[in-house]
Amino acid sequence: MMRDPGELAGSRVMVLGLGRSGEAAARLLLQHGARVAGWDDAGPRRSGAGAQRLARRGMTVPRDPARWRGDFAVKSPGIPAGNDAVRQLERRGVPVYDELDFASRFVPGVMVAVTGTNGKSTTTALVGLALEKAGLRVFVGGNLAPGRPLSAGLLGPGRDCYVVEVSSFQLERARWLAPDVAVLLNISPDHLDRHRDIGDYAECKYRLLDRQPETATAVLNADDPLVMKACRRGRAGRLFFSLRRRVDGAYRAGGAVRFRGETVMATSELRLPGRHNVANVLAMTCAARALGAPNRAIRAAARGFAGLPHRLERVPTRDGRVWVNSSMTTNPGAGVAALESFGRKVVLIAGGKSKGLPVGEFLAAVRRRAKWAILTGENGPELAESLRAAGFERCEVQATLLGAVSAARSRARRGDVVLFAPAFASFDQFRDFQERGERFRREVMSAA
Repeated sequence: MMRDPGELAGSRVMVLGLGRSGEAAARLLLQHGARVAGWDDAGPRRSGAGAQRLARRGMTVPRDPARWRGDFAVKSPGIPAGNDAVRQLERRGVPVYDELDFASRFVPGVMVAVTGTNGKSTTTALVGLALEKAGLRVFVGGNLAPGRPLSAGLLGPGRDCYVVEVSSFQLERARWLAPDVAVLLNISPDHLDRHRDIGDYAECKYRLLDRQPETATAVLNADDPLVMKACRRGRAGRLFFSLRRRVDGAYRAGGAVRFRGETVMATSELRLPGRHNVANVLAMTCAARALGAPNRAIRAAARGFAGLPHRLERVPTRDGRVWVNSSMTTNPGAGVAALESFGRKVVLIAGGKSKGLPVGEFLAAVRRRAKWAILTGENGPELAESLRAAGFERCEVQATLLGAVSAARSRARRGDVVLFAPAFASFDQFRDFQERGERFRREVMSAA
């Protein structure tokens, strides 16, 4: 049930982490009269302009957050539950809430939450676009990058619908989040550097369903066994999506996207490449239809959506090669999907910081789908060694992304696809996947 944000007036609140999410939460709290203290592990006074503006509006900066006394704390998803400040606050009885979970209590409209290992951002954007095409006022954000935290969506005028991407980090401590439509796309190993194992990671995803009321809808991937383990979680009604068979929901059949037997559109009309993006459109179809959007709105969204930055994004050049930036490919499963998005073999640039995930399926996909592989980043040499041990000799190691782009240009002929799909995290050399993708684009376009 939505609560009145006016209840926040006079509350003493600590905001842990002053990045995108923390700054938005602090603004929301200050707007509604809370007394806000802000802390970030980058230093006692984070130098960002946003934090400085918050200080001018009254946010204080405690010397020691663990000794702060107040009503509750709101943390950014990047701060783990095991953080020292979080543990010490909880030890003293101060409740600590995640930003998205906290903000969800004050959402004035319908809420759609999308989670899964891969495809979250694309599906979130597609759902938002379909609902806009249906004539609704829509906020799209959450964990989406680039995008806006849910708290930011509550600062302006109210919307009819709030569509948010939700990560496992945001779900691990959720206690209020109860979306009207919950979408669970897929589950494969990821973030095992933070979660104990795949079971713990999946359990975080399942929690999205637990507080949904009977009037809500859960959208589940019928092709994913781990997703289907959550089939009985929560009280919401169910819609399914499948690439393989007819289900109660959306499915692919006869070259078309269908919903409960009704043809929505031909799959050939989709602008997004790859089988995985057909699945994303099926999930979007279920979510949009659950909220009453007509097929024409779904078609318009799917036909018009060319993708988000850093997700199979075409880099404009005139050198006759097809350069594709998929820097958001940050786990091996996403790497497989990216490789399988093209009907021909590609020149691949991959590698980065390992999260300790299984890489066997990714390496097998490289052997099948790459005409040449250029490995870079922290684990580039290890990947090359594994490929050669498996009999794939068409690979080389480059220490830098510039070197990898130069090598790809020499290996690729006119008409070839050069796919930058790292399949690993960016933190070995870059701040995040966005900085990595922007660097790739610059290197390609400057040389072209």
